[in-house]
Amino acid sequence: MKKQLDVSETLNQFKLILLEEKEALIKNDSERVFATIAEKEAFMEILPTLDTTGLSKADYTKLVAEIKELQETNLLLTKQALHYQEKMMEAITDSAKTSGSTYSKNGQYSAEKRAAIIDQSL
Repeated sequence: MKKQLDVSETLNQFKLILLEEKEALIKNDSERVFATIAEKEAFMEILPTLDTTGLSKADYTKLVAEIKELQETNLLLTKQALHYQEKMMEAITDSAKTSGSTYSKNGQYSAEKRAAIIDQSL
């Protein structure tokens, strides 16, 4: 029975860290995300050492499925945040490239384009 409590307790602690990571990803709190990643790394050393011999699969299958689902959710949230950052950087660099100088290369006056994140031209 003690073995089952140890496995369940460890998996529940890992699940709580994943829930905290999910909340930090949703709120875009990078400091908390980095802190939870450090905690997850510590668990990566502990999880392989858990001894499940003598326990039935039903004892921890539901908890493992919840952990897997949370990990997939956190992965999707991370990918979404990265994609958003890439699009923002792309928009900023595109608008920075289009802001022209006062004179063109051949010496002709060219109107300066305003730098904007959103393309408002029609």
